[in-house]
Amino acid sequence: MNIVVVEDAKPIREGLANILHRIDSTYQVAGKAADGVEGLKLIKEIKPDLVIMDIQMPDMDGLTMLEKVREEKIDCKVIVLTAYSDFNYAKKAIELGIENYLLKPIKIAELKKALHQVEESLDKERFQEQIYSLEYVFKSSLTGALAEDDILEEILKDKYGFNAADPVEMLLVWLDGIYEESCQAAVHLLENVGSNTQKFDSVVMTLEDKKAVAVIIYKKRTDDGLENYFRQSVFPMLVSNLGSRIVGVWGECEGLGGLRDLLKEMMEELEWNLLLPAGTLISRNLIDGLSPVPFKFPMDLENKIRRAAANRDMEEYKQCLAVLNSACTREVYEPKDIKDGFIRFFMTLAHAAKEYGGQGEGGFSQKLLMRLSASNTWKEIADTLTEFFELNFLTDQEKSGEADEVSPLVQKARLLIQEYYSQGITLEETARKLHVSDEYLSTQFKKETGKSFTETIRAYRIEKIKKLLLESDLKLAQIAAMTGYSDPKYMSKVFRDEVGVLPAEYRKREI
Repeated sequence: MNIVVVEDAKPIREGLANILHRIDSTYQVAGKAADGVEGLKLIKEIKPDLVIMDIQMPDMDGLTMLEKVREEKIDCKVIVLTAYSDFNYAKKAIELGIENYLLKPIKIAELKKALHQVEESLDKERFQEQIYSLEYVFKSSLTGALAEDDILEEILKDKYGFNAADPVEMLLVWLDGIYEESCQAAVHLLENVGSNTQKFDSVVMTLEDKKAVAVIIYKKRTDDGLENYFRQSVFPMLVSNLGSRIVGVWGECEGLGGLRDLLKEMMEELEWNLLLPAGTLISRNLIDGLSPVPFKFPMDLENKIRRAAANRDMEEYKQCLAVLNSACTREVYEPKDIKDGFIRFFMTLAHAAKEYGGQGEGGFSQKLLMRLSASNTWKEIADTLTEFFELNFLTDQEKSGEADEVSPLVQKARLLIQEYYSQGITLEETARKLHVSDEYLSTQFKKETGKSFTETIRAYRIEKIKKLLLESDLKLAQIAAMTGYSDPKYMSKVFRDEVGVLPAEYRKREI
């Protein structure tokens, strides 16, 4: 607790500093003054938690000094020490908001009690200040945790100048994939907007669980539409500084009680970003002005997707994705219809993966499907679908670009391994399918990859076994059959030779 002592009697002034430290070592005497003029100057500079003052002092008495402190709106606690028991002094001091009125000579026990009362009062005020800070009030409103009561209403009105039922407006800036790197920059930019306008007061807060930053606008001082101001000036400035990946939504509600539902609606409206030009501030007014038409999935696209999957052809896959992108942007459609189109694309790939030996509809594809359903940008959609295609239809070398370093013959051999490994394909069968001798294929494979055909197929099977052990409850006999081994015991031996532990031990250790 920071304390200023204003007392004209030097022995008392100096003695108080020692007494206060003995009562509590955390008490800090931040300044001492011998009269009201000097005391007022100190209090203005230090803004202490507590002032301990005399009444009768030269140049300016204590009560006059206290009047001027209150005029300056300096909110400090005051304990009066005086040799005068005149009721008028006490009455005026009480009117000026003192904590206690102690008569000299000071009794240590009384001073100690008065100081503890001041501490309790300060703690209570700090707690109230914390729980009724604007950020706390608005964040609690967004989560539905705010309890509106008379105390809240009084604090909002007296301290912040607005009522809980007053209209509130909000800008939501969704950062998603760039939240970590851009959050603080977004906060800084939006705080500058609020500090450089007289049109409204605002609070900027981070919503980490939503990967977003929100600006809540209250005490609007203009009849001009703030939505247009944010659409034409503020949001373009954010896009210019943070990039076009951000998505903005504007919303309004009546009072703090409507903020939770408003945030939910605004999060749902983010998907309209798929329909609108990049950098557009989404709002209910804008959405209501659109006239969506029914979406039709392009004819014969499913067959092309299946062919791209069967051939493990990334270029053909990209062409299929471009066809669907083009179809989705031809007219104005409901975001849900667009997402349903891409989910249909995804499910076509998933069925092809199951048919052609990819991972199919397992746990990871379910995770990607959920990500696709929640996507609000074209980049999210494309990245999710491409990740699924690469996971199921490309070799590690093709994903990393290393496939270009080997000949078409070896690339095709790898594809055949990926497609037929579960059927126990051999070097001889692969060579026959590629119309070359097994000796030539073996030599070229080893030369270009650094591994023999047998080593490569064994490594591929081991990776598939690991995946099935961790992502399914299949028995070892079932896993053996799915990975090209007729004997589960032999599969376990090969696995132990390669990994160092038996499959059952690996499953227990890794899960």
